[in-house]
Amino acid sequence: MQIPITRPYITDREYELVRESLQSGWLVQGPRVKEFEQRMAAFTGARYAVALNSCTSGQMIMSEIIALQPGDQVILPAFTWISTANAVEYKGARPVFCDIDLATFNLDPEDMEKRIGPATRALYPVSLFGLTADMPAVMEIARRYNLRVVEDVACGLGASLNGTHAGLFGQAGVLSFHPRKSITTGEGGMIITNDPEVQQQAMSLREHGADKSDHQRHTSGKPHQMSNYTRPGFNMRMTDLQAAVGVAQYEKLNEILQTKNEMAAQYRDQLADLSWLQLPDIPPGHQHGFQTYCTLFKPHETYQAIEHRDARKLETLHQQRNQVMERLASQGIITRPGTHAVPIQKHYQNKYGYQKMDFPRAYAADRLTIALPFYPTMRPEEKQYLFDQIRKLNL
Repeated sequence: MQIPITRPYITDREYELVRESLQSGWLVQGPRVKEFEQRMAAFTGARYAVALNSCTSGQMIMSEIIALQPGDQVILPAFTWISTANAVEYKGARPVFCDIDLATFNLDPEDMEKRIGPATRALYPVSLFGLTADMPAVMEIARRYNLRVVEDVACGLGASLNGTHAGLFGQAGVLSFHPRKSITTGEGGMIITNDPEVQQQAMSLREHGADKSDHQRHTSGKPHQMSNYTRPGFNMRMTDLQAAVGVAQYEKLNEILQTKNEMAAQYRDQLADLSWLQLPDIPPGHQHGFQTYCTLFKPHETYQAIEHRDARKLETLHQQRNQVMERLASQGIITRPGTHAVPIQKHYQNKYGYQKMDFPRAYAADRLTIALPFYPTMRPEEKQYLFDQIRKLNL
């Protein structure tokens, strides 16, 4: 049996809506994009949503909107996808990393606050794997130090804390629709915000700095009048073909999220007694989006190694984890690390001189997480096979 890490939930509806867009002749940013934005805004509770060609583009646009300058510093978690840091680096500002809480894989607010200095301009919290970061704590820190907050909620669709959707605590949040996410447009992203100024700037920046989109021109009654270009911008538009897929995916969103939460309960039921695997938990007040089902290998030994700052022990555990992933792959079960520790990626390590244990919990997560196959179309026999193979490891 072959079980991939994920499988997009595609039905005839995606083909139908893409065909309609092709037949309409409107292939770039048009009526389907607008519809997708409206639906996602309604789902998240945002006043505005701005669709883009990727989540990374949204992070870059937000770094432009908050006017990061060379010499500015932005604090973000050390365990995240590299684009969070790159969006700061490309502005000539400096990403300053903080450590994480291994129980949630999200940032540790106390460590974040310790990293604040005179050049700190903003905080970029990340809601990883479908669990909202401790945003009340982050927002309180931001208030005390007068800092901007941009949320990386690439994994956060369907995640909320105390009734507020991930991405709507700070100035804006940026979602991803990569194929690993709960719904996909192939590539794609979206800024969600309650700030009209963010919406207007994001709409302009995604389209070369124009004061109105092609769709707005077309429906204005004066489509022959060109836009004014009020600032340098980018070409970061979502196509209507992508948005057609997104609309079809959105129609299944509640089903997908409900199925994933039911699956998470099944995984916990089947695997909770394995002492060598720490399973994801749901802290009070959180609604988990379960973009990924990410576990931690040999948590007891991992925490001991961190306490003693024993990098060699973490490396030994890392080799053992890799052997487990290889054994599962030999049985047709594909797993992945959760994500990576950005400070030990070559660019950041070489430029800033970071060492492995500068952020010991993020480094441990880099070396010892295991994301299990987890997607809403998994058949009961596939899930049972997964559980059986994991339990056969006898670690």
